[in-house]
Amino acid sequence: MDAIATALADVWGFLSDNLIPRAAGTNGPFWYFAVKSGLNLATDYLWFLAGGLVIFGLFVRKRGERFSLWAGIKYLLPLEVYRTPSVKVDLMMVPLQGVLSFVLFTGLAVSSGVGQIWLVQWFGHVPWTVSIGWLAATLQIVFTLLGTDMARFAWHYQAHKVPFFWEFHKGHHSAEALHPVFVRTHPVDMTIRLVYMNIGGGIVGGALMYIAGVDASATAAAGLLVIGVIYHFLQEFEHSHVVLSFGKTLDKVFYSPHFHRIHHSALIQHRDKNLGFTGGLCLWDRLAGTLYVPKPDEHLVYGASPEELGENNPHRTLWRFLSRPFVAAVKTLRRRTPPGSAASHAAAAS
Repeated sequence: MDAIATALADVWGFLSDNLIPRAAGTNGPFWYFAVKSGLNLATDYLWFLAGGLVIFGLFVRKRGERFSLWAGIKYLLPLEVYRTPSVKVDLMMVPLQGVLSFVLFTGLAVSSGVGQIWLVQWFGHVPWTVSIGWLAATLQIVFTLLGTDMARFAWHYQAHKVPFFWEFHKGHHSAEALHPVFVRTHPVDMTIRLVYMNIGGGIVGGALMYIAGVDASATAAAGLLVIGVIYHFLQEFEHSHVVLSFGKTLDKVFYSPHFHRIHHSALIQHRDKNLGFTGGLCLWDRLAGTLYVPKPDEHLVYGASPEELGENNPHRTLWRFLSRPFVAAVKTLRRRTPPGSAASHAAAAS
């Protein structure tokens, strides 16, 4: 346990020096947390605008047309999107999302390293060890990302296929307008996701490190934090109308942001498709039969289902978004078969 504590202390020292604001300690006033959440949101929007303007100038603007900053901003931030009740619920969830995101980033940095240290303490070192520093750090990063990617896909598949968990995840899909930076996520759904990614991903990544003879290092943890920031930037585009692709070749291997827009469509042909993670592998979707490569002009209607749009949306307010999943999830436990399954249709017909 001493080795785990030492490794965590090294990573926490890096976090406190580089990521945590000095005034955000336990003695800071509560209003600082609210202000800081707003500043973080503004910073994310600035990064989205910077990247989006490049995309607008290179790929959206008509050839020969003069670049206009105002035209680019109007394209990236359409007013009709921000006037919807859906976006208002999303914005109310920003402070809580900030806390959960920090836990996610921290878990990404330390999970596999802690898993590897735990295995060494219980079973001893394998006979071989990767002694080249840069190679060991690189392998730790690769194994951590692979373990996290697998674990996140497993969580997402469960969230869509198991009715109990779907009721908590459904709120994320009930958003009828996508916009950058953040789309609502229920705290229960996010907590389950964090358990899968930080613990499940840590077990897979740590086991791979242990088998390969890779020791955990704070250097790799710092590198993972940097990669996490890059992932965060790319994910700002997956919940927006801006199409960001890695290109035809890379899109066959890695899950690009514009794949996720399909995932949020309420149309039947898009349901339960593209369960992957931006920057992750398309392999898991291919194996599960859930990969859907979107057409350039693909028609989309955002929402949980065609029957739950507008006034029929069960999550039109923050209170309903937070409370209704508990009631709906309990009701699923009383059903003998999942709604919409072949067995339930057969039972209804009889």
